[in-house]
Amino acid sequence: MAKHMVKCLYCDSMFDANEEAFVKVGRRYAHQKCAEDHENNKTKEEKDKEALEKYILQLFNEDKINIKIKRQIKRYIEELNYTYSGILKALIYHYEVKNGDITKANNGIAIVEYVYKDAYNYYYSLWLANQKNEHKLIEQY
Repeated sequence: MAKHMVKCLYCDSMFDANEEAFVKVGRRYAHQKCAEDHENNKTKEEKDKEALEKYILQLFNEDKINIKIKRQIKRYIEELNYTYSGILKALIYHYEVKNGDITKANNGIAIVEYVYKDAYNYYYSLWLANQKNEHKLIEQY
């Protein structure tokens, strides 16, 4: 079989894709081990960003995030000091807890600005309730 030389996305070394285990990352190649190491070494912020992007793609039933949403996320992070996980929780709160109408979204996530504080209070109250009842046994009631 002919050699299929490719460059690893993570370690920048050349390898034969026909000889070694690899994964495709988009249109690029990476050693399977390098990809696993990269996945394990991601920061919490990177994981939160990926989770937010995955949710947005699912929410709008799209293949990629549009530029409008990218700008909104950037503004929320830089100007309003929101977090990726906070934005995600605000979207979940609005669309799943409060049953918000996705047709009113106009292919954007502007609603985050208006529900962020309410979502924070909602999740904080859930956390407090969990902390208060953590050591109680249901059989006692």
